[in-house]
Amino acid sequence: MAIACARHGCYAPNALVDLFRGEQQKNVDFALLQALKTTKVDPQQGVMLIYDIVCQYIIHIMERIGAHLPAGLTIDRAIGLFHVHGHKDECFFRYAPTFIPGSGIVAGEILESLWSSLNSISPTVRTATLPHRAEMLDDHTTDSNHKKMLSMTSTLCSKYQEALEMSTQLGKHHAELTATFGQQATEKWEDEVTSAESTRLADVRVMDMYATQGMGTGIAAGSASGGLASASDRTGSGTGTGATGTGMGGTRKGASSGSASSSTSTSVQSAVEEWIDFAIIFEQMQ
Repeated sequence: MAIACARHGCYAPNALVDLFRGEQQKNVDFALLQALKTTKVDPQQGVMLIYDIVCQYIIHIMERIGAHLPAGLTIDRAIGLFHVHGHKDECFFRYAPTFIPGSGIVAGEILESLWSSLNSISPTVRTATLPHRAEMLDDHTTDSNHKKMLSMTSTLCSKYQEALEMSTQLGKHHAELTATFGQQATEKWEDEVTSAESTRLADVRVMDMYATQGMGTGIAAGSASGGLASASDRTGSGTGTGATGTGMGGTRKGASSGSASSSTSTSVQSAVEEWIDFAIIFEQMQ
C-alpha cells in the first residue's frame, strides 16, 4: 500500500510499504508516519487521510501512533467516493469528501489510477529479489512523480479555466435558487450545516443529519444549493465543491419549481432533506 497526494497524484517518499498478513493497520500507520515526515506537513496546516476503511482505521489511531505524530496535528478523515458506497449508509454522510469543508472536488481514489501504471511491471517484481523489487518500485514511482511535475503547470492551468467557467455558470443557479426559497430558509440551512461541520471532527455522528428519511418532493432537490454554496464560501479551498453543488441543485430546479412555489414555511426543514437529492446527483456527476 502507499500514500499519495489526493490532488496531484504524487507518491509520498518512503510511504510505499508491503502487506504481509492482510491489510494490517500497523502497515498503514508506518506509511502515514513516513508520509508526514517526508512531505514535511506543517501541524497548523493539518492533513486529510482518505482511506478505503478509514471509518475503522481512525478509531484507535491516537492510541497506536499518537505519540509519534507532530504535536498539534489535526487529522481529518474521508473515504474515497468509489469505496464509500460499499460501506454502511451512514458512512457516506460521515466520510464522503462531498460533505467535508475544504476538500473541494476530489474523488479520493488517486491510488487506483497509480496502481494501474505499476501493473505493467508486476510480473517482473514477483520474481525479483527483495532489494531489486524495492529498487524497481522506487524507480517507477519516482518516474511517475517526475512526470506529474513536468505536466502539472499545463494541467493546473486548464483545470483553473474549467473551474472559472463552472463557477460563473453555476453561481447563477445558486442565485436563482436562493431567491426562490428565500433568505430565511437559506440562513436556517446554513446555520444547521455550519453547526454540524464545526463539531464533526469531535463527533462524526453529527453528520447523520444528512441521513434523514422521508425526503421531500421538489423542495429537497432545488434548495440543496443554499447550504452548499455557503460551505464553499467558508472554506476557500472548497470553492470547487460549492460551485458544483449549486449546479446539481440547478439541474433539478425545473422539476422542483412547482413545489418550491409553496409557502416558505414548508421549505424551512432540516438541511438533510434538502441535501439528500443533491448528494445523489453529485455522485452521479463525478
